[in-house]
Amino acid sequence: MNGVTSYYHHVQGGRGKYIEKKIASSFETCSLDIELSKFPFWLEHPTIHKKKGIFTQQGLSPDEKKILRTIEWDWLGDRDVSTDVGSIIQDEGSVVLVELKNRVDTGGTAGRREIWTSEKFGIFVEYLKSNKKLFRKSDREYSLPELLESFNIKTFEIYIGVLFDTGDRPATVESDKTNGFYSSSKKGFQYLQKLVKQSSTIKIINEDPENLQMELGLNYSDLKVKIGALYGDEITLKLFRKSLPVSNLLLLRYDDIWLSLLITIEERAILLKHQKNFTTTFLDLLSRDRDLRIKYDAVINSECRETELNAIVVYLLNKYANFFEDKMLPADKNKAEYLADVIQVLCAADA
Repeated sequence: MNGVTSYYHHVQGGRGKYIEKKIASSFETCSLDIELSKFPFWLEHPTIHKKKGIFTQQGLSPDEKKILRTIEWDWLGDRDVSTDVGSIIQDEGSVVLVELKNRVDTGGTAGRREIWTSEKFGIFVEYLKSNKKLFRKSDREYSLPELLESFNIKTFEIYIGVLFDTGDRPATVESDKTNGFYSSSKKGFQYLQKLVKQSSTIKIINEDPENLQMELGLNYSDLKVKIGALYGDEITLKLFRKSLPVSNLLLLRYDDIWLSLLITIEERAILLKHQKNFTTTFLDLLSRDRDLRIKYDAVINSECRETELNAIVVYLLNKYANFFEDKMLPADKNKAEYLADVIQVLCAADA
């Protein structure tokens, strides 16, 4: 893995955004950039929210853009707060938010502490303490717990997630204590403990100060609230409720990481210029053509074996050649080869 990731030691921001998108693409209702003010939209339209996060608003269809423009919910809060990634786990009635740090030594002392205090978790706790009305739909106003309960959410979980240690192995509490900013997280955790203990509306039900975990109860709501720190594989386990080694987030199964980065950069530029690209075109066709979906599934199951990949490219160019317009093809690129590259990157996200 070190050969693959060494470049990223010098561009942590680039690696961070790549990993966030890889996480968001790994679970159907996992999404990027979860703003508190946009909670109602995310809960009502998780698929559109996810698509917007990965492809930007330019990647939305006209109907999806209209839904986004005409959302019925008003934001009433005075301080918004955003989190890197979040999951809606419908069968449990849970919402999970995770603010990610790539490595134990990422972010600095103040940056780590502020996640727990004034910039992130502290804002949520203050809103929970006050039960302040934050959202309005028609004539009805909702606090955060009331909003979540209206969508049948029973548990609200907020975490800081530290992915790797300084050697790009899955992070642990011990590696954070040794080479990271655990002490800053501990101070932030203690700040939240104090904030809760001063409140008449929130109480601590369970806590594990050493591992930076607490579960809160509200005296005005049945909503359960969990706040804490996650390390390494704990992050994907909480987000997806299934085991997925975080080390896999740095590797693509079908081709190396450079293919994904280069294709993403090129597709992003084309999307901004033409409002569509090979990726959005392929995804649109995928929703309209069952035979194409079967071929795509075969490509994924074969882990992008050349035979299956060639078959889907031939099918697309025979049946839909005019959809993949030359203006969407980067200069000096062969259409069939570029389309194959795009499909490989999509397979890596969908597998």
